[in-house]
Amino acid sequence: MLEHIRLFAVAIKNVVRGPITIDYPREARDYGGRLRGYIVNDLSKCISCGMCEAVCPAKAVKFSVGPDGKRYPGIDYGRCIFCGYCVDACPTGSLQHTTWHEVVWPDLNTFAKYAVGGPDPKDHRPRRALV
Repeated sequence: MLEHIRLFAVAIKNVVRGPITIDYPREARDYGGRLRGYIVNDLSKCISCGMCEAVCPAKAVKFSVGPDGKRYPGIDYGRCIFCGYCVDACPTGSLQHTTWHEVVWPDLNTFAKYAVGGPDPKDHRPRRALV
């Protein structure tokens, strides 16, 4: 009997407190300033050394030919675990994390090729990126 009363007290406390979830997508959760989000590549700094591909534990970084004929790393976000090893291994700092944590593609065929680049890092959109 005493256990039923405790359970009822917990239920009443949770009803009074209200929901702990957020109204997504109208409300955005604050993840803090150290979020490892979408990775962008500054092609002007990239020297195509291959360090990012070598350290990736998920094998999400692959090189493809860019618009100028040079090989650039592209990230398969279907495999990427956002560990940041590629960003840390980059000797020139061309790979950088952004604070965008929601990455959306218009169709599923995007994962068939490795994308080079990404959204403009100077774009100050609120943490959501539509690629």
